[in-house]
Order: sequence, then structure tokens, then C-alpha cells
Amino acid sequence: RGAARQGRSGGRMNFFKEAKETASKMFKSVESAINPASEPKPPVTSGLCEVVLTVEGIDPVPTKHKIHIDVGATVAHLNTQIYLITTVVPARQRITGFRGIGEGALLPDYDLRKAGLFEGAELTLTQLPPGQEIEPCHSLTSHPVDKIAARADIMQQRVDSVEAAVLVQQSAHRDVTYAKLHKLCMFYADHGMKLLLKVDELDGGSHIKVARKALVTKLNGLLDRLEKIKARISPNPEPAAQETSETPSEPASAEVPVPFPEAATPASGDSVVL
Repeated sequence: RGAARQGRSGGRMNFFKEAKETASKMFKSVESAINPASEPKPPVTSGLCEVVLTVEGIDPVPTKHKIHIDVGATVAHLNTQIYLITTVVPARQRITGFRGIGEGALLPDYDLRKAGLFEGAELTLTQLPPGQEIEPCHSLTSHPVDKIAARADIMQQRVDSVEAAVLVQQSAHRDVTYAKLHKLCMFYADHGMKLLLKVDELDGGSHIKVARKALVTKLNGLLDRLEKIKARISPNPEPAAQETSETPSEPASAEVPVPFPEAATPASGDSVVL
């Protein structure tokens, strides 16, 4: 009799347990039907990705912009794209909201393919104060030479992005865009001169001298490229020299040197080749 009573009690416990589990499943199914959980969107690792950029702290009211990010391009390309929209120079852009980065800001030498971008992602841009620019993370060592070299690499990518922006501009917005890019070139030129001063302060043995020479060569090359870009997109180009109109023409003579065809150089108005 006791065994029978215990069996009936165990059966009731199993019944109530199953009923509770069934009710819990029904509740979860009803809740999921009312508030369906959205599946995380897959990350975009190549091509273009449309995101929403919210600009905060610049205008009295935050503004939103839909932009298409080339995930395979450099962060410098994205910085230039955002600069043309907001006029916030790349060095002072703090961009957050990347799923692959978390709460941190986008670094200037980060790989956008690993940032976890997805269609419709919401990014936020804030402007950093002067002197609080985000430094690159991929420096070989903490030595000043390597730190300056990492900054020089970022500067090269930014100059590349400016050249690319110059080449793809449409005639309808060319004047406005060229004016912005001209200011950006001046900003980069000033930054390059400051890097040269830092290179000049480096002191050490023969290996430091070799590194200094390489950095000076690289930075001077970037400054030359910036000067060529500024000359091409300058809103106030310098007037052409008047020596030809003021000097009387001279008859052609056999003493005028004729350049060989293979030594001919491109015209000064030709496009800058990337």
C-alpha cells in the first residue's frame, strides 16, 4: 500500500513538472511572437556598406548622414570621406559604434574588414580637442623612430586618399570639394613639417642615422606631393608668367635645342598618377 501511495505521488510530481515546462515553452513562444528577436546582421568584409553616421558635439543638434563605406579601403579613405561631409579633419575624428571594436574608437591604422561593419550600422562621430589625436596602434616598438614611422605611414595613406578624392570629383561639386581638400592639404603639410622636426630631434648611433635619413626622404616626398595637389586644386591659382608676352619673339635658329622624343616630359596640366 505504501509503495502504491508513493507511486501515485511521484506521478503527480511528474505531471506538475511537465505541465510547468509546457507552460514555460508556451510563454516563450508567445513572447517571441509578440517581440521577435532580430538576428544579428552578417558583417560586411568587402565592397560597399551603407551605414548611418551621427555627428555629435559640432552643431547644436546632432545630425545624421547616410554614407557608403568601402570596407576594403583604408581608414584614411573613410576619414577623408567624413571630412568632406563634416569638415572635421581626420586627425580629430573619433568614430565609435563598430561591432568588432566594441566601445573603443576606430584607430587610424585599423583594418576595416575586421571592424564588424554591417548594413545599417549606426556610427557616431565626435570631434577631439587639439592635441588629443588618436595615435596609430601598429608601431613596431615604443622607440621614437618607430612611432614617427607609424605616423609617417598614416600620413602617406591620407595623402593617397586626398589624391583619390581629387581624381573622382564630379564637376558639379568640384569647386566646393577642391576648396575643402586644399585646406586639408595645408593641414597635412603642417603636420609633415612637425614630423620632420621630431625626426631632427632623434639622436643615436649609425642605425638611427639611417632611419632618420629614410624618414626625411619619405616625409619630403609626401610634402612634395601635397604641393603638387595644392597647385592643381588651388582656388586662387597664381597668374602665369608674362615673360613671353613682354619679350619680343626671336626668329628660329638652328641653335635652338630640339629634345629627343624619349626625353619628352608630360605637360604640367596632366593628372597626377596614383
